[in-house]
Amino acid sequence: MLSKRNRKKLFLTLLSSALLFIFFALNLNFYFSSFLSKNFSYSSDYSSENSKLRYMVSELQAKVKLQQSYIDENIELKKRLGYELPKNINFLKAELVILSPFTFTSSGIINKGSSHGVKSGFIATASGKLVGKVSSVEKNYSEILFSFDPNFTIMVNIGMNKIPGILKGNGLSSYIKYVTDNQKVVVGDKVVLSSNGLERYPGIEIGEISEVKSDGGFLILNISGLIDPRNTKFLTIIAND
Repeated sequence: MLSKRNRKKLFLTLLSSALLFIFFALNLNFYFSSFLSKNFSYSSDYSSENSKLRYMVSELQAKVKLQQSYIDENIELKKRLGYELPKNINFLKAELVILSPFTFTSSGIINKGSSHGVKSGFIATASGKLVGKVSSVEKNYSEILFSFDPNFTIMVNIGMNKIPGILKGNGLSSYIKYVTDNQKVVVGDKVVLSSNGLERYPGIEIGEISEVKSDGGFLILNISGLIDPRNTKFLTIIAND
């Protein structure tokens, strides 16, 4: 049996314990948040910084690959030009940022315009192969008409004798027309851009004859070696000033 004095001490002890329990219970969220902040903030900051570094490394790797592709393309273009690169030829790098959703009438938008030196009529290549030509120019962007667009035309020369013809799109591919059937054209003949037109294109090899058909006194010539712009992202605009 507890004495009155002991009962009073026990009551005070229990009351103090209850008050302390209530105090810590009400402030548990604060202490728990403080604990998490102290023990895991560094880890979180480290993870965030690590993610930034991984992104920077990935971005640099992409730039290195892109730069290497430019170098490879320039080497390929020089080969196609026979290493005789005119002094007035410059290579402008551009990104194909918008593609036409239509296949039959196909074009694209690049992120370079008149402020970068782009002019209407300049040709566009990728991996050293013909993609199309610049059809219209604004200050900061330009439209590229792809080689298989029905409105696309460009003068070409065929074979060792430089037989003239017109490369034209048909909506799905490209072919050469306006070559008379008395001309000796065979499968495998090289096709180069003609430098005799108004735009004075450099004589870059763009492909070779893959099929020869006769039609009403003219030849219809299919060509292989052109590139599908829907499978590329970066272009080289060949400036001829």
